[in-house]
This record gives sequence, C-alpha cells and structure tokens, in this order.
Amino acid sequence: MHLTAETPGTGGPAETTRSGMGDYRTPDKNDKRFDMGHSPRILVCEHDEALRIQLARKLESAGFWVDTAGNARQALRQLECHSFDAMTLSLLLADQDSITFLHDLSVLGVELPILVTSMRTERATTLPTRLAAQLDVDLELDDDGTEPEWVRKAADQARIIFAIKTACQRSRSYQPRILHIEPDAFNAGLVNAALNRNCTIEHVSGVERLPDALCAGPFDVILLNPSMDQEQSHSALQQVSWAFPGVPIVLQSQYAFTPNGNDIHPIDNDTGSIGLGLIEALRQRVLYNMDVPDVAHA
Repeated sequence: MHLTAETPGTGGPAETTRSGMGDYRTPDKNDKRFDMGHSPRILVCEHDEALRIQLARKLESAGFWVDTAGNARQALRQLECHSFDAMTLSLLLADQDSITFLHDLSVLGVELPILVTSMRTERATTLPTRLAAQLDVDLELDDDGTEPEWVRKAADQARIIFAIKTACQRSRSYQPRILHIEPDAFNAGLVNAALNRNCTIEHVSGVERLPDALCAGPFDVILLNPSMDQEQSHSALQQVSWAFPGVPIVLQSQYAFTPNGNDIHPIDNDTGSIGLGLIEALRQRVLYNMDVPDVAHA
C-alpha cells in the first residue's frame, strides 16, 4: 500500500496542509467531477449491516460509487486493492475502535478524506432506560418521551472519549493532537476533562476563532460538532478541509435516516434534523481533496 500525491502539472509532491487560513476557496457545488463523467469512489465502513446497506444506497443515489466493509480488517483489504476518493467510518467497529484504525492507517501512510460517524436508523428512546439501569437512578423523560438534554450530550461525548482512550491505551506512545470545534461549554468540558492527560487538545468555541487555531496544527484528528448552526458548521468544515484535507474528521452527533430526505442530518432532540448534512460534508471533503490530490491505493 502506498500514497500517490502529486501536484497537477508538476509531478512533484502535493502540500497536505495549507497556510494563510484566512483565505480559503469554496469548491463549486456544480464541479464537473460530480457529473455523470465521474462518480467519486467512497468506502463505507459500518459494522451494522442494515445501516451499511442503507448508507450505501443513500450515497449511490447522491452520485457516489460505493464499496462497503463491515470491519477494519475488511476496510484495510479494500484500501489495499482499490483507490478511493474518501471514506466513511463508524466510530465503533466490531474488531477495533475507529481511532486506533485511523492511527494504523496513518502509520501505513494512507491519507484520504475520512468522516467518522455514528449512525442509527431512527430516534430511539431506550438510552435513558439503559442508563437508569446501569447507574441505579430514576431518569425523568422529557414531555415528548426523549431523554433529557444532558443525557444525550453526555452520551454523544462518551462515544468519542471511549474511542480515543482505547486507542491511547493500546499504543502508549500515541498521544494525538486534536482540534476540537465545539461551541457548547458542557460538551467541551467533558472532552477536555476526560482526555487532557492522553492528548493535546486545541479547543475552538466559535468559527470566528478557527483561523488562529488552524495555525497551531498539524492535527491528527478533528472533532466537529455538526449540530451547530448550519452556516457555522458549513464554514467550519470548509476551513478545516482547506487547511488539512487529509486529516480525519469525527462528526460528534448521531446521524439518523429520515424518510424522503435528500441528505442525512444529525439528530437534535429540540428542533429536529438540522446542522451539517453527511452527504454534503462528504462531497465537500472530496472536492477539497481533489485539489491536492491524495489518493490511497496499492
């Protein structure tokens, strides 16, 4: 396995990070590389078979050429045999956590745009019941039958905290540099308190402060809250994709499929599906990376 990365027209190595963060170009959504002449090839790695099939179909309907894998081992075989423009990766896999897998790919020299996601088919309401049983507490549901907001927030952060801690425990020398884009002080505090001994965390509370934070890179992982205001989440994605096109982004909200929806949106218990759409995020990542480009193949 090796990485092909050349600057078009020069034959030389391409830049994988970019300076001058204040000026970044927004890719054209009508870019000809997304027409019928080119379908970006995406690898979907999702341990849940039903979700894997559903996500693959959704991406295919959006114009992507999709291959799938059920675990990290299968995904690695796919990466050894084929070239891909991008990859979606389940946060928790059957055979290892996603952060360890990302570290393994980095050691192997594989660089391609990766979105790490948490998916579910519908808005389940079983989380409070499970937590109440484990913690021996009585959780009062909201009026609509959903879990309290603090429970949802804690659960969203617990997934990435678990994955990163597991990766650091498996490799004592692995201390990732993390860019954490999170306007919610509660969420940011949970992540920092749990991980500050394992990682170097650069926290950004707002998009307006992001250009300065990008200059503190490079980073190994970017944590992004996709449930921010839609304009802010898109701006954050564009800036980090321009600065670090090959750095994996963890989308720190669960995504849910909605009937007849054109995209897949993060779950928000108060206002419905809002924020950064998964398909749009993947499209932006592919387009920014094509400007480098970096393609992983054998």
